[in-house]
Amino acid sequence: MFTDFSDMPKDWAVCFMHDCILKEQCLRYYAGETAPLDQHAALVVLPSARNGNSCKEFHTMKTERMAWGFSHLFDDVKHCDYRPLRSTLENYFGSRFIYYRYHRGTKKLEEVEQHWVDELFQRYGYTTPRVYDHYQMVWKC
Repeated sequence: MFTDFSDMPKDWAVCFMHDCILKEQCLRYYAGETAPLDQHAALVVLPSARNGNSCKEFHTMKTERMAWGFSHLFDDVKHCDYRPLRSTLENYFGSRFIYYRYHRGTKKLEEVEQHWVDELFQRYGYTTPRVYDHYQMVWKC
């Protein structure tokens, strides 16, 4: 996932075929268009990927709302529920260290992970969706 060319995965091909009929809906073409002027090399989609009106490397432009920051995640949580909820989150993320990476924004929660967190809190009786400190729309590769 990326917000601009610098966030694009290094092994992801971009497209510069200006005559392609799919270019307006293709994330690879968009990524090529947003390449900075000081970028001198990148993996590219070759013309052989196109076949008539289709392309084997076509990638639909989709966005996803990423979230991070847990300052208010536990605001409405009862004291007796805090430790088990927090422990379950740390186990889900893999460790306390990784939990804090999501809290600080080094890692960002994808929508499916945000949904999982909401379901966890619902199992404890907290029906209000969780609110994070920060949100960012990113292109989904």
